[in-house]
Parts: sequence; C-alpha cells; structure tokens
Amino acid sequence: MVSRISTVSLSIEKETKDHGTKEGTMDFERAMEICGNGRYQYTFLLVCGVIFICVGCQNGVNAYILPSAECDLNMRSEEKGLLNVAFLIGSVISALFWGVFAGAYGRRNILLLNLFADSIVTLIASFSQSFTLLLVFRVISGFLIGGPGSLVYSYLGEFHAEKYRAKSICYLGFFFTLAWLILPGLAWIIVPLPISFDFYGIRYNSWRMFLGAISLPTFAIAIVTLMYPESPKFLVSQGRTDEALAILRKIYAVNTGRDESEFPVKELLSDAMFEMEKDKTPQSSTDGLIVLLKNIWWQLRTIASPPHLKYASLLWIIYFTNMFGYYGFNLWQPELFNRFENYHQSYPNASVTVCELIHDMQALNYTVIEEQFLLPNEVTTECKPSIDQRVFINSLTINAVCLFGNVASGYLANQVGRRTMPVTTMLTAGIAGLGLYFVRSSVQILVTACIFSLMAATANFVITSVAVDVFPTHVSTAAVCMMVCLGRFGAVVSNLAFGMLLDLTCEIPIFLLAGVTIFGGMLCFLIPSKEKK
Repeated sequence: MVSRISTVSLSIEKETKDHGTKEGTMDFERAMEICGNGRYQYTFLLVCGVIFICVGCQNGVNAYILPSAECDLNMRSEEKGLLNVAFLIGSVISALFWGVFAGAYGRRNILLLNLFADSIVTLIASFSQSFTLLLVFRVISGFLIGGPGSLVYSYLGEFHAEKYRAKSICYLGFFFTLAWLILPGLAWIIVPLPISFDFYGIRYNSWRMFLGAISLPTFAIAIVTLMYPESPKFLVSQGRTDEALAILRKIYAVNTGRDESEFPVKELLSDAMFEMEKDKTPQSSTDGLIVLLKNIWWQLRTIASPPHLKYASLLWIIYFTNMFGYYGFNLWQPELFNRFENYHQSYPNASVTVCELIHDMQALNYTVIEEQFLLPNEVTTECKPSIDQRVFINSLTINAVCLFGNVASGYLANQVGRRTMPVTTMLTAGIAGLGLYFVRSSVQILVTACIFSLMAATANFVITSVAVDVFPTHVSTAAVCMMVCLGRFGAVVSNLAFGMLLDLTCEIPIFLLAGVTIFGGMLCFLIPSKEKK
C-alpha cells in the first residue's frame, strides 16, 4: 500500500510539473487518490451508516405503530394512509430546502442541526394523545429527518476518491436496509408489551414507548458526528483549500500510518468556477441573506443548464418511479401481512388472493377491528389492537434478504455498466409487483415481497450513486436533494393511492405500483455511460 501510494504520488507530481503547475499542487481528486481508501473511510462509512439507520427507522416506524395505534387514535385506512403521507410530505418539503442550505453552509452543520432537532421532536411526539397532534409531529419529523436522508449521500461520497465513491454509496444502502431489519425486531420486543401508564390525563403505552425509543440513537449519533469534519470537497468548492488540505493530511495519516507532514500535496487547487461566482457576491455580513439567495439561484440555474438538465430530468423521473413503488408497497406491507394472518386464523384452509381477501373481509366483517376501519359509521364493540407475530417475522425475513442486495450492489458497482444494475433491478421489481395480484397465501406474498423489496431497495441506492457521480461538487447536493424530493413525492402519491383505494378496489393500486416501476426500469436504458458523462 505504501509503495503504491508513493508511486502514485511521484507520477502525479511529475504530471503537474509537465503542465506548468507548481510542484506539490494538485486538484482534490488527485489528492484524494493519494490519501487512499482505508481505515478512515471505513470508520466514516460506519458513522454515516448509523445516521442512515436512524433515517431508515424514522421512514418505516409508522408501519409498526399503525396496527396498535388505530384503537388509541380511532384511525381508519384513510387516516393510516394520511399518517404515512404526513411524514413523507415533511420530507418532500425539506429535501430541496436543506440541500441548498448545505450547498451554502456545509453538509456537516445541517446534518447536526437536523439530527439533534429530530431526536427531540420524535420524543415529544411519542406523548401525542390525538391523531391530529401525532400527524403534525410526523410532518415536522419528516421535515427534519429529510435533511440527513439526502445529505448523507454527498457527505459520505465527498470523503472518497471518484473510483470508490459509487461503491461507498451502495454500501451505505446496506445500513438503510439494516434499519428496516432492526425496526421490526425492536417493534416485536416493545409493541406487544402489556404496558400502559396514565398520568395527568396522558396515556403512555407500548407503541408510544416504541416511537420514543427511536429518538435515542438519533441523538447519540449526532454527538458522534460532532467529532468529524466538514466535507473536504465542499471546502475546496468554497475556496477554503487550507482547511480541506488539513483534513486530507489527517485522512492520509490514518490510512497509511505515516505522519501528516509526509503528505506530498502541499497546496490544493480551488474550484475556479465557484470562486468566480463567489467574487460577484457581496461580502458584508449585513448582506448575508442576499448572498444566500444568490447562491441558491446560482445552484438552481446551473442544474437547469445543459448538459445537467438532461441528466437531472432523467434521474429525477427514474427515482420518482422507484420510490413510488418502494414506499407504496413497503409502508403497507405489515398491514397486508396482518390482514392475511388474521383471515387465516378464522379460515385456516382458505386460499385467497390479496384482492379476494379484502373483498371477503368487507362482506363478512369477520373481526371487530376490520369493522372499525371498513365500516366506520357502524356502532361496534370496544376496539382491541391485534397484530400477529408473523408480521414481525415476515418483515425481518424480507429485510434480511435485502441486505444481500446492498452487499452485491457495492461489489458490482464498478464491475458492470452504469445502467445495467438500475435496468435489471427495477424491471425485476416491477414484475414482482405484478405478482402481488396473483399470490394466494402469506408465504407467497412473503416471497413476492422479498423479491420486490430486494430489487427496489438496490435500485434506490444505485441510482443515487449515479446522481452523485454525474453532477459537479458545487451543485451535487442540491441536485441529489431535488431528486430525493421528487422521489418522496412519489412515495406520498403511492401511499395516498393505497390508503384511498385499497379497501375500494385493490386491483388499481397494485397494477399502478407495478406499472410505474416497470416504466422507470425502461427509462434506465437512457442513463448515460461513464464515457458519455
């Protein structure tokens, strides 16, 4: 490793001499290659991974509180859909908002603000005593956690040389899937507990305790993140090359075991394009708002200019279709499993499709719970929450399978063409989505769900790694955040469709989910190769 780094250092220094550049001066990408990819990046990947676990838990927590909270908060299917949508609406609003601020003030500062604030809001939300209040808190939580959900891609990627960047982001996806593996396990432990405290008119029971528990790791990882620096690539794009160089020296020392003074790069080239734009903005502190607005306008104008607009439009649409399918299915997945298990308890030998199951439940009103959200105007007996343990086991199985996809995507990131994995994964997910209409048992829906979730989750992170690689540093965060914004909007639309249509005509949401995903897979054929970028 040491000899290879020395060879790279000598060849790069010779190249800079040949081009008339001062010895020891080079751009960020070349300097990052000298730093290598070692212990510093592995540790940093773990930190960003834990952040992503917290993001994943927040994104999926509704699925495990809905069956228990429906009685406490008197919710029907429409209200369950609204609760899912509330969080996603908050994250849609915030994606672009936090992206442009991170482009102006740095990735780390915005991440810290979001993480600390969200942990506090989530803890307060666990005390909610009404559907409306919980709805408001979930919107706020979505707005806050939407920042880390999109910024962590750029924050992690900018600590890696280009040849390692896509792989690191794909491996980051492992942690999001791990979150959806941890979540049902934690829910399985906490939610069924017969715990209920009443004090000062406030009821605090097991599902509220589960929601409060999600806030603790978010606060803890925010404290750990305080020990890490700003993205050196962002600092270079701001013209703060001395600060960036100090960070690169430390990365070099950790990865190679050498002293920081041995780092062969003595000066970093700043981003001339950004400096030209920066020089046009006023430097007075009283004009800070004008500086920020000009920075935002410049980022948006750059993204909307050729050739970036072409790539942005394509990737945004693809990401929209993937998130439409991924969240539309996954946030309703425990609900579908619960319906199957409850139905089979009453009719153990029955074999029905998802749509036949829902139609039969509407006709027979076989449990008190289903009477409550299918016939809300009827007078029924006391509501008792019911969630079958198989729901947790099935969710654990699905997310365990998805982990293999994340590992495989990280390994294959630099082995196959840029468009190969998105095309394969999204088309396979769409076909699996069609299969949901034909399954006739909880085992069959489990197999279908495993295939769909594996492919859709893998596609999600592969598309993001392509986006981080395609756009230049000074606009990459805003471009990725805008992409995530549209993706979350797709998740909002799909959850509204499921909540409003599932009990009325389940065929439409299923075929809509599969069709949109397949359409996105076809668009992936248009993703440019690295040579064309």
